Amino acid sequence: MGKRKTQRVRVCPICGSTKLRKESPLSGWLTPEIWVCPDCGYRGPIYGEIEVEVGDNGAKKEEREG
Repeated sequence: MGKRKTQRVRVCPICGSTKLRKESPLSGWLTPEIWVCPDCGYRGPIYGEIEVEVGDNGAKKEEREG
């Protein structure tokens, strides 16, 4: 049996969206990282993480809480 491949993905703490992005390219350099969710409008330094199983072709198989 092969080793399972997983990838950690950031999720919005409000709506659970995986589309979180840094507020700016300089975010986290001199100031704390600020993350923005385009789905619900969340803006802040806190985010969740989940582990996603990745198949051989790079496709995500399933999500599970990390």
